[in-house]
Amino acid sequence: MATKVFTAGIIDKPLRSINRDLCNKITKDFRKSLRTSKKFVYQQELNTFLLLSGETNTRDDSDGFIEDVEKGRVYNRFRKYYKNNESRLRKLLQNNQELRETSQIVLDFLKEIDTSLTKEFKSRSIQINRDLPTSLCELSNRTFITLWEFDDEQYRFFLSGFDFPLFTGSTTDTFMKMRVGELVDELIILNFIVVFLKPTMDRLNKMETVLEKLSQLVLGKEHYKTSNQKLQKKAELFFRILVAKMSALSELEQLIYRIFNLFEIPKTLISQYNLKSDFLDLNAELTRFDDEIGAGKSILHNVSDKIQQCQICLRDYMDERINGIEILDTEEFKMALKPIAELSVELFVEAELLKKWLDYFGTDIPHYSFNTQLFKTQKDEVITVEKDTILAVRGLFKNYKLGRTTVYAIRGVSLDIKEGEFVAIIGNSGAGKTTLLNCMASLDTPDHGTVIFRGKNLHKMKDNEKSRVRLLEMGFIFQSYALLPHYNTRENVALPADLAGLSKELKDRIEDLLLSVGINEQALQYPAQLSGGQMQRVAIARALTNQPAVIFADEPTGDLDSVTGKQVMDLLKKFHEETKTTIIVITHEENIANYAQKQILLEDGIITRRK
Repeated sequence: MATKVFTAGIIDKPLRSINRDLCNKITKDFRKSLRTSKKFVYQQELNTFLLLSGETNTRDDSDGFIEDVEKGRVYNRFRKYYKNNESRLRKLLQNNQELRETSQIVLDFLKEIDTSLTKEFKSRSIQINRDLPTSLCELSNRTFITLWEFDDEQYRFFLSGFDFPLFTGSTTDTFMKMRVGELVDELIILNFIVVFLKPTMDRLNKMETVLEKLSQLVLGKEHYKTSNQKLQKKAELFFRILVAKMSALSELEQLIYRIFNLFEIPKTLISQYNLKSDFLDLNAELTRFDDEIGAGKSILHNVSDKIQQCQICLRDYMDERINGIEILDTEEFKMALKPIAELSVELFVEAELLKKWLDYFGTDIPHYSFNTQLFKTQKDEVITVEKDTILAVRGLFKNYKLGRTTVYAIRGVSLDIKEGEFVAIIGNSGAGKTTLLNCMASLDTPDHGTVIFRGKNLHKMKDNEKSRVRLLEMGFIFQSYALLPHYNTRENVALPADLAGLSKELKDRIEDLLLSVGINEQALQYPAQLSGGQMQRVAIARALTNQPAVIFADEPTGDLDSVTGKQVMDLLKKFHEETKTTIIVITHEENIANYAQKQILLEDGIITRRK
């Protein structure tokens, strides 16, 4: 058995061309370090982490290949990437137009109140440009991990996030054999949370302190305006900027809470192995981190509440309908507003730091999905599928690039659909329903995972084979009907048979379909002459033309009123009962899902409930 090694580090996802270059270079470095051939080294992305796996027949480390990965060329390649990214981040912050403009508005107001405050504001603002990129670089550097599985059931884990990063031992002492390749995803996120937790708690604690001071200044206190119109306008603009900074943190609790919750899976799985080093008991550390995360969630909730509270107070500060307002002359107003102005220096900086922190880690990490099959290529025959299963999905992942961001549409979906079932996949807009349908029907290709249709891997077929399967064995009903406008009703219904060369054999069937869906009298009419309900009936008849094994219906009632929608679903249910055709309906409506025998709830690209 060859020695297996896995290594990973975080990347800045939007830097796509730079990341491709990193990937190519680090793959070569990895291969050289392991003294192995190209075919034994693999790389891929999981969320915002770059992962590599490799195999080497070299067990003797006399050439130092372990150190070459953990501290040498592979590690240094990541470190150089982070250092360069630190410079890029600093330039981005320096050229941030929004930050410059809002800073100037605050400076203009501070100058009116007390000129000494402008110097303090500029000094504190340097933290954003100087300290934040450095902190992000240092943290990123500590996300680096390397995992080794040797041929004598020995393991070696190098986790940079820990004060004592090395764990070595044997799997013979455990009640279950450790498969290191199946723990990569858990150990990546465990190490990340170890690195992420303390600085995030520090940011939250600082923000909580500032918000507490602010609430003491404005809650239940007298509010002021000035008769100086120029100063009054600057004050109003100043308050709007602070409100905007608070508003930018509206998703803080949700995103960081989701990151904290990622800890549960590695905590549960990794604790089974009782990993220890000469200096550290990992299970004891897991318990400690669990307690710290619990405390972190409490602080996070308090900060989120205070942000909302202070945002409202600042927004309504000069609203006479809500607060008692005292009109002051210029000097009195400056004296009255000075405490808030002084605190705004700290508030602005801490809010900006927290927002940038959230931008960096809150875009991708909250959507992290665990995938034990990352480096395990399953052969089709290994995937267990029961005989009456028409469609089997295993470990499906699908991401989309959207500008500089990534949409994590499907995140590890597995399901089985039996022959003749009526299944509803239900979820809100953006849950990933249509993406899942497209992958199941081979209209789109997943990034990871397998779709087995009638015993065959759809995504290993050639394009012409997939087209043939869709034409002969699948029927499609779309929300927008997808009828050809220059074809009449009969021609639209006959189209699948024409494409398959079956129109002569199915001529009588096409007429029967027109009659059965109640559209025979509109056989010669064109889509523009039909109502929405009539067009959907045509779409249903067309989907049934070639007597498919499965019908995919994507929001079939989405463009219909409730009465017409019910008629369409009654029609689908009738066909299901008569023909036992497998039907898969995508919907966001509970009453539509209730037509199905089985419901699958999809949330944020993950199946959360089945019934």
